[in-house]
Amino acid sequence: MVEQVTTQYHRQRHRPVITFGIPYAPPTRDERSAPMRLALFDLDDTLLDGDCSDRWNLWMIDQGWVSDAETFMARAEQMQRAYHAGKLKLEEYLAMTLAPLRGRRVTDVQKEVERFVATHLQPRIFTQAWACLEAHRQAGDTLLLISASARHLVQPIAATLGIEHVLAVELSIEHGINEDARYTGGSEGIFSYRGGKVLRLKQWLIEQQVTPSHTTFYSDSRNDLPLLQYVDCPVAVNPDPVLAEVASVEGWRRLDWRAPAPVSASSPNALPGKSAHV
Repeated sequence: MVEQVTTQYHRQRHRPVITFGIPYAPPTRDERSAPMRLALFDLDDTLLDGDCSDRWNLWMIDQGWVSDAETFMARAEQMQRAYHAGKLKLEEYLAMTLAPLRGRRVTDVQKEVERFVATHLQPRIFTQAWACLEAHRQAGDTLLLISASARHLVQPIAATLGIEHVLAVELSIEHGINEDARYTGGSEGIFSYRGGKVLRLKQWLIEQQVTPSHTTFYSDSRNDLPLLQYVDCPVAVNPDPVLAEVASVEGWRRLDWRAPAPVSASSPNALPGKSAHV
């Protein structure tokens, strides 16, 4: 299976990225004069040991937000297997996992998410992830967290990590009177998933009116191959079997943050392209 997928990857890797009708304007002279070094990070199984959406699903069940917990979790686990096989239809997963938010106040959900992040996610951030982020800060790089998880989860995690810029799945919100904003249980916009990550990044760069002089992307997943191929410096972190094979063939850097660090390991703050290992 790995051989089959990687062969398909090599056949397609030189095809242009499809923009789905999104207009692309070349950078202006002013935009070209404001370059940045950009470090992009996937979240789940990259910076975080585990999947934030999986753990949030369990949290929602514990809060009594899910009526049929057994069916809900069975479907969620089935969809997670599809994700790791590169076959997940994200719109179906979102329709199910965002439904418990329908009609809930944004402020109420935010309070729950803050508790959830502090107790269930922050302890699971890889030690090496903290060091890697700090190394990029010290190098003057702009940090961006780009995830296929929903913004109501990703944004607070980014704040915990000290990452200002976030691209995630956007949730649909209905604004009532007296600023009584509530979730509709739906999503909107282009999903930051697979090739959608490339599209969202391009949109963000246009909005920021910058052209990066160098881009690095850290990810664990085969689903991120489009963006890994797009950046200047792809880094495979805790890679799944397909990404591990592609990284080996392409000569991409590989980091295994779940493995015990060898006694002779170099500084954990080294960046891609340096001699030390993160």
